[in-house]
Amino acid sequence: MSQTILLTGATGSLGASTLARLLSDTNFTVLAALRSSAKSEPFLRSKYASHVSSGCLSFVEIPDMTAPHAFDGPASVADFIIHIATPLAYDDVVNTVINPSWPIVRNVLTAADKSRRVKRVVVTGSLVATMRIPEGLFAGATSSTISEADWNPISRDEAPTSPSTAYQYSKVHAEKEAWKFMNERHPTFDLVFLLAPSITGRSLQDGFKPERGHLGGQPGLYTGLFDVERPGFLFPMFADVDDVARIHVDALSPRIPGNQRYLFHSPELMAPNPIAAAIREEFPQLRDRVPAPVPEEGSGSDDGMPANLVKTDMSKFESAFGKRTWKSARVSALEAVQDIVDYEARGRTRAGKT
Repeated sequence: MSQTILLTGATGSLGASTLARLLSDTNFTVLAALRSSAKSEPFLRSKYASHVSSGCLSFVEIPDMTAPHAFDGPASVADFIIHIATPLAYDDVVNTVINPSWPIVRNVLTAADKSRRVKRVVVTGSLVATMRIPEGLFAGATSSTISEADWNPISRDEAPTSPSTAYQYSKVHAEKEAWKFMNERHPTFDLVFLLAPSITGRSLQDGFKPERGHLGGQPGLYTGLFDVERPGFLFPMFADVDDVARIHVDALSPRIPGNQRYLFHSPELMAPNPIAAAIREEFPQLRDRVPAPVPEEGSGSDDGMPANLVKTDMSKFESAFGKRTWKSARVSALEAVQDIVDYEARGRTRAGKT
């Protein structure tokens, strides 16, 4: 008998890959929560027509995920919840990122508690919840190794100063409140927080649109390597979107201990120089836009990676999830770049028609 997964964020990059992986498994049916059915449902109905007709994929519209009881109805028919949707904006960050973060997670947890059917809630957390960015990233030998036992000490007063600090605070605050909820309520379901790294790779979402200066691995490649004098900073701890989606689905298994947070990323790091070289090799038309590798002065290596990069401990994740095969930084980055190339080509086509 199939189990029903309530999935949020299905129209985002990670959510789209998670949806595809869930639907490839006959053990699952998916109820996708959409903020706008009119905007998002037609594409998903077309892409997954056979799954919709067979009842393996259905939809529920939740325009405001911060509204009390927003998830009560969908959670009542769900065996598991994968909550990926997260507030991420670049203007008025107090009202668009900081304030909604915990109410949305609280609504998910409250609905799961009322349901009595939900066995586990899996939430997409962030590696930045373990350390302050950018300072903690370059702590090197002056700091202990980062693991899921650590917390980013960012304060509410710091949060509104930039989109990055708003995002960091929102992830820390929402997760801490979630664990407080679990400790006080002792619900019948358990909770798993996946502390995801920078996510790169291809995007299955409708209307993929890379934006310079935005947060995340895919926009980071665009900002750090395109139309710059030398390869810029890439967030080093990464995982391909397909790998992160697979981890979310694997986290539903009872063999993965619940009521835990797990820090993870690819064992390989995303280094700017080899990625710039790979792009120039695979996309010769970009050689006038993506600069040739330049060794980082004082780094002790030619990959452009800072020498004082903090270390991470993934032993808890590896013990629970087992040995895994990860998509390489090169392949993941090139797939993201192909999306960028395709996006820019669509923009030129539209401009030519106007």
